[in-house]
Amino acid sequence: MFSFSFALFLRHAPSSATISTLELLPNEILFDILSYLSVSDLAYGWLDLNSRFDAIVHSCPIRHVYNEPKWLWRLLRWFAWSYPTDVELLQYFASQVVFLEIHQHFTLSDVSTINILQYPNLRRLTIRRTTTSQVNAIQANNFPYLEYLTLSATENISFNILCQFKLLRSCGLGSIQIDDQDICSSSSIRSLILQKCDPSQLLHLLHHLPQLILFKVNFIWTETSVQQFDFTVDFVHQNLRSLYVSMFNDDFSGEAIDTDRCAVVTTLFASLSLDQRIRCHLQLFGMSNFNFEQLQRALRRLNSCRLSCFLIYHLRWHSLPDIDHIRQLSLFNKIRPSPCNANNLHTYRLTWTNVH
Repeated sequence: MFSFSFALFLRHAPSSATISTLELLPNEILFDILSYLSVSDLAYGWLDLNSRFDAIVHSCPIRHVYNEPKWLWRLLRWFAWSYPTDVELLQYFASQVVFLEIHQHFTLSDVSTINILQYPNLRRLTIRRTTTSQVNAIQANNFPYLEYLTLSATENISFNILCQFKLLRSCGLGSIQIDDQDICSSSSIRSLILQKCDPSQLLHLLHHLPQLILFKVNFIWTETSVQQFDFTVDFVHQNLRSLYVSMFNDDFSGEAIDTDRCAVVTTLFASLSLDQRIRCHLQLFGMSNFNFEQLQRALRRLNSCRLSCFLIYHLRWHSLPDIDHIRQLSLFNKIRPSPCNANNLHTYRLTWTNVH
C-alpha cells in the first residue's frame, strides 16, 4: 500500500526541476498580461528573471497614468498615488509607452516636469492641463503613431496641425483654431469633441472631416458669431451618425436671444445625409426663444433619426418659454419637467424618441 501511494506521489507531485505553470504560457498571452502592469511592477517583478521574460518586458506596450493624488489628512499635503521612482522608470521604458495620461489635479509645475517628447511611440495621449511647451510639441513628426488625443482644457489647437496626423482617429479638445487659409482635410478623424466652438467654424469642420462619425460640440456665442455664419449648405456629410449639440446663452440681460442663432442647428441638420441613421442629442441652456417648429421640420427631412433633448432655464437670467406650446408639436409632445426643479431653475427632458 505504501509503495502504491508513493508511486502516485511521484507521478503527480511537482518537481523542483520543472518549470512554473506561468512559463508554460505562450509569449502572446504573457505579452497581453504584462502590457496591463504598471512600470514599477514590470521593473521590480519581471525584469532579470530570465532572458525570455526580459525580451517580453522590453517589447510589451506600457500604459501609464499619472493618477489623481490622494489626500492624506494627517500629513496635510498631497501625495501622488504611485511609486516615487515611477518617473525615472518610465524614462527607462520610454520607447515602449503607448498610453500616457496626466490627471487634471496635478499642478502645472508638476506637469511641466513631464517631457512628452520622450515617448515617440504614443498611440493615446491625454493631458487635462497642458503647458505651452507640451502644446507646441504635439506635432505629427513627434508622434507619428498617435491615434487618440485628449486635451480637454487646452484651447486654440491648430486645425492644420491636427490634419497632419495620418493615424489620428479621435480628438477631445478645448477649442480649435481655424485660419482663413486652412484648406487641409483629415480622412482619419472619426470622433471630435469640442468644449468650445464658434458657430462660424462649424461647416468648415464638417466639410474638411469627411470621415467624421461622432461630433460633440458646445457652441459659444460672440457678437460676430451669427453675422459670420454662412447659412448656405453646399455639401452633404455622408458619414456623421452621432451628433451632440449644447448651446449656452450667457446673455444675462433678460432679453430674448436672436432667433437666427437657432437656425445654426437646423443648418447643421441640413448638412447630414438622408441615408444615415442619425442619433441627435440637443442640450439648451437659457435658449428662451429657440424655434422648435423649425427644428422639427429640419429633423423630419431625415429618413431615420432618434432625438433627445435637455432644456435648462434659470429664471433669474432667462425667461421661461411656452412649454405647452412646444408640447403641441408632435415631436416634442413627450417633454416632461425634471423632478428636481427648483423655484428659479427649471429643467425639461425629452428621452430618446424616433423622429418618424
